[in-house]
Amino acid sequence: MLADYIEQLCDTFRDAICVTDCEGIVVLVNRRHAELTGIPKEKMLGRRVQDMVQSGVFDTVLNTRVVRSGEKVSSVQNLFNGRTLLLDGHPVKNASGKVTYVVTVIRDVTALTELREEISAQRELLETFQNLSSDAAGAGGIQYPRVLQSQAMQRLYAEAAAIADTDATVLLLGETGVGKDVVARHIHRQSRRADAPFIKVDCGSIPENLIETELFGYVPGSFSGASKHGKAGLVEAASSGTLFLDEIGELPMTMQSRLLRVLQDWEVLRVGATTPKKVDVRVIAATNKELEKEVAHGAFRSDLYYRLKVAVLNIPPLRKRRADILPLAQGFLTYYGRKYRKCARFSEEVEQILQNYSWPGNVRELENLVQGLLVTCKQGIIDARDLSGIRPVAPGQGDPVAGRGLPSIEGRSLKSIMKEVENALIEAGLKRYGSIGELSRHFQMDRSTIFRKVKELEAAKKR
Repeated sequence: MLADYIEQLCDTFRDAICVTDCEGIVVLVNRRHAELTGIPKEKMLGRRVQDMVQSGVFDTVLNTRVVRSGEKVSSVQNLFNGRTLLLDGHPVKNASGKVTYVVTVIRDVTALTELREEISAQRELLETFQNLSSDAAGAGGIQYPRVLQSQAMQRLYAEAAAIADTDATVLLLGETGVGKDVVARHIHRQSRRADAPFIKVDCGSIPENLIETELFGYVPGSFSGASKHGKAGLVEAASSGTLFLDEIGELPMTMQSRLLRVLQDWEVLRVGATTPKKVDVRVIAATNKELEKEVAHGAFRSDLYYRLKVAVLNIPPLRKRRADILPLAQGFLTYYGRKYRKCARFSEEVEQILQNYSWPGNVRELENLVQGLLVTCKQGIIDARDLSGIRPVAPGQGDPVAGRGLPSIEGRSLKSIMKEVENALIEAGLKRYGSIGELSRHFQMDRSTIFRKVKELEAAKKR
């Protein structure tokens, strides 16, 4: 009964099967064999596989070697149609131990390679997303209150809504701390890509020697210390979604040309690769620099600037939308109150001071101030006396380290004292300017030096 159904049974296998007798004559092949080789079953049955080698259809057969050895034999088969197959020949012996049939199981190496590459790509993307998720968790996932009391912000969000429905590249302009990240995320959430990834890249915080591999990824073995599996870049990770390039003005010139290729051809070439990959991604860029001046000074590519300058949104500073100041302050107070399980409110005098302050650090400065006031508040009411010990609030007194005084010098070396002062200045500078690149420009120091000092400061805090 089994013999009547043997051909149907063999047709259910995913691998190709070819059965030959001890003389090498084909007695059975399944449907998958015909699909892999392109040779119909009728042209295989009854023919000697050795003759097919001589005619150039195959370049190797296992029948003779299996019959002679009586053992399993493996080999690689190259077909006339360009496919590469993996062969496993198994002997079938009679009662006296003589090989009477050879069953050859055939697997498509080409398909296996493609599957392996697909699995590798999925693993790389998963690793990238896991790293991004870890970064986001470490950052605390702060959600800024969205306040649209001022006419300026109402107009801005109306423009953003019109842009969001398209896939046009967006350029966000504005001072440090005005909320470019918030607007970028809003555009993503309102777009048709809302369910796809939103990947943020801070071009000013990634060291110059790492930014290429972070953005574009690399193939296995492309450099010393590279993962043996390779790695997907952030551009690939954002495919089908939105790539937010914050502080685009800090991007090195060499990387600007690489980014230009993405915007022109929507292709990514990994470090060490020879074949580009297509990507479907929407790009939103942001900067606090005047890119036209950067182009004129030769610090930014003009062709990249015009590729980015498709839909431009200028986010006004907080001092030019004073109707938003108190609602934002109250929003931050409520948010951090829930986070720290504390309840507090502003006195009328404090509200007046907040409303009249110039806010050189914009929304970021306001957020940091409110968070600090809530943490240190003891009476449940934040009044004017609480402001003086944290940050000057009067117009014209924008120095975030003014009034702190010198650190304690008792029993300490000058080196340790100066290190404390330096750390305080770096922390204050990051709060004021928002990025390592902007801080290095104001401090007139190399960005890599600032980056190293920030990492040392972070490490010291963890100890």
